[in-house]
Amino acid sequence: MKINSIDRCIKVIETLSENPHGLKLTQLSRKLDLHPSSVHHIVRTLSPYDYIVQDPDTKKYSLGFRFLEISRRIVDNLDIRQVARKHLDKLRKEAQETVHLAVLQGRKVVYIDKIDNPGGLSLATYIGFATDPHAAAGGKVLLAGLPAPNVREIYRNRKLKGYGKKTITTLPLLLDELDKVGKQGYAVDDEEYYEGVRCVAAPVRSGREVVASVSVTGSVFTVTMDRIERELKNLVMAAADKISAELRW
Repeated sequence: MKINSIDRCIKVIETLSENPHGLKLTQLSRKLDLHPSSVHHIVRTLSPYDYIVQDPDTKKYSLGFRFLEISRRIVDNLDIRQVARKHLDKLRKEAQETVHLAVLQGRKVVYIDKIDNPGGLSLATYIGFATDPHAAAGGKVLLAGLPAPNVREIYRNRKLKGYGKKTITTLPLLLDELDKVGKQGYAVDDEEYYEGVRCVAAPVRSGREVVASVSVTGSVFTVTMDRIERELKNLVMAAADKISAELRW
């Protein structure tokens, strides 16, 4: 037997998942062919549990962090590190640079695996290293997988810290960058976190959800912008796609 209230709730969630930039109440009501009061009751029920968030400026609703937390638990049970390891190792050999696997936990990007390139650039990162996501290529990839209201929530009441000489330090510029990242399928950190260091990263997906990022990091002398465009972005995206494919099984 179908329970109408639960059925409507699921339809709201599904519709918002298909509209990552959010929908106003009237837009959501039209798409679902439901009275606005019914939709308002549903979003008010889900909002306190962080399943749905509303942008205070645009008044648009989108999915909240709770879904990310749940998906993260599912992925953790799959042991994404085990799935990714062989692909990370292959990427390290192909790129001849250090590679990382990272996830978003709360407001931080956390590195859950790392393979150093022997004789290459020595980096201070380590498994368990956590930092602000806006200055790292892997972090930007993870942020780009979130609705804009969720990104705003991450940086609510705090400034975007400057790390390197090119760090993005304003939210409007960051949102523009994330839009670009989402469209092109990869992110670049051009001395934004460490001076003299560049990084390129791509998203790992479980279904439609961005659950991790894969990145290649090295010196500006070996990871040139030309090499990123010509070679490295394709290697990173291919590795991320292979990991994503295995997570679907």
